[in-house]
Amino acid sequence: MPTLGLGTSRPSQPPYLRLVLATVLLLTAGALFGFNEWFRSAEAAAGEHVIGLVTTGTTALDWGEAVTFFGLGTPHAMGLRITAGCSSAMLIIPLLLVGAGFMLSRRSTVSRILAGTGIGAALLIATNQVRIGLIASFSQRWGEEGFGWAHAVVGSLLSLVGVAASVTALLLVAMRRPQRDGRLNGSSQ
Repeated sequence: MPTLGLGTSRPSQPPYLRLVLATVLLLTAGALFGFNEWFRSAEAAAGEHVIGLVTTGTTALDWGEAVTFFGLGTPHAMGLRITAGCSSAMLIIPLLLVGAGFMLSRRSTVSRILAGTGIGAALLIATNQVRIGLIASFSQRWGEEGFGWAHAVVGSLLSLVGVAASVTALLLVAMRRPQRDGRLNGSSQ
C-alpha cells in the first residue's frame, strides 16, 4: 500500500463528516444572526481599543448598547453604536453559507474549506475594525461631515474590499489544488 506523500490520495474521511461540518457552519451562521446583539457588543469592545489608537481623549464602552465612546475629556466626545447593518456578522453569515456549500460539494478537503472560511471571517472582522477606527477618527476630526464621509463613502469602499478579500481568501485556500508534477517528495529530475 503506498504511503501518503508519494502521489496517493488522502485517507478517506467518514462519509458523514462533511454533512456534520456543513451543519456546524450553518448553525454558526444562525447563531451569528440570533446572537447578533452580543456579537455587536463584542465588536464595540474590540473597537474601543482600535478607536483609542486613532482618537484623542479616553474611551469607554457601553456593552449593553454596543456603543463605544471616545474623545472623553475633550470638547469632541462622541459615541459610535455598532448596528446590525454595520456589524461584520452580516458579512460573515454569507461566507459561512458558502463554506457549507463547499463542504457539501466535495470539491476540496475539509481542512482547506475550514481554513479558508476562518481566514475569510477573520479578514471581515479586521476590515470592520479598521472601518470603525476610520469612522471615529474622521468623526472626531471633522464632526458630522467626517462621519458621513467615513461611514457612507470610505467605510463602504473598505467593506467592499474586505468582502472581496475574504471571498478571494476562501477560494484560494479552499480550492487550491495540490501540485502534481510527477516527482517523489524531495527528488529532482
